[in-house]
Amino acid sequence: MKKCKFCKSEIDNNAKICPVCKKKQGKSKLLIILIIIIVIGIVAAAVGSGEYDNIDTNNQEKFSYTITSSSPDDANFAYYIEGVVTNNLDKDYSYVQIEFICYDKEGNNLGTAIANTNNLLGKQTWKYKAMGMFTNQTVDHCDFKEVTGW
Repeated sequence: MKKCKFCKSEIDNNAKICPVCKKKQGKSKLLIILIIIIVIGIVAAAVGSGEYDNIDTNNQEKFSYTITSSSPDDANFAYYIEGVVTNNLDKDYSYVQIEFICYDKEGNNLGTAIANTNNLLGKQTWKYKAMGMFTNQTVDHCDFKEVTGW
């Protein structure tokens, strides 16, 4: 004899349904194993499809950039760097970001100037305008850090 896993009544070892509560006496361990297998399959399919690719490396081959101008705004509240990023590959990117690190005359890091866009298609160009907010600070220069995309 075994106990019903729901009402704890004693039932026959081979009973598939409890005669007292009328609930099915399934194999819960088998169900758990089946669920784990399904979850592993879904995760493997998503990773294999490239849905969750990491940020691209070797960005120098993938992207090139130019700077056409850089200057503070009239209120000296923000600093702008403008130019063009080119996607050198036939690959489409759902997100692309260009980043510059800006410094004052003493070489102190003032922060970053960043621009981003969505859906930069293969062989396409993007006119960016990166902005850094440096209140009451004079930017001496900004160094290109990176273009990232995924």
